[in-house]
Amino acid sequence: MMEPKTEVIMVGHILEKGIVFKLYEAIKDMDVDVKHCEVSFTTLKEGMERKPSTMRFYLVGSPDDRKKAMKEIEDIAEKNDCGIETIDYEKMWKKRG
Repeated sequence: MMEPKTEVIMVGHILEKGIVFKLYEAIKDMDVDVKHCEVSFTTLKEGMERKPSTMRFYLVGSPDDRKKAMKEIEDIAEKNDCGIETIDYEKMWKKRG
């Protein structure tokens, strides 16, 4: 059985705007969790405030709970001028034909 997860990729000033802490506050009372979160940047000297960084993580939980959490995550991205893309692995698996 495939783990119910959605991969989230967010690009913006992740470190400078404390996005990880905002993400935690948004989902702490929801029945979802974040796994394998990583933040990467071009270089430390260039990355801080000059160039955007990238945060990738898996949002795990039931499809309905992930849908609710994604609304909050998308709101965080919009308020903090971040780009966001998602990959729903369950939907991808169902499309395999």
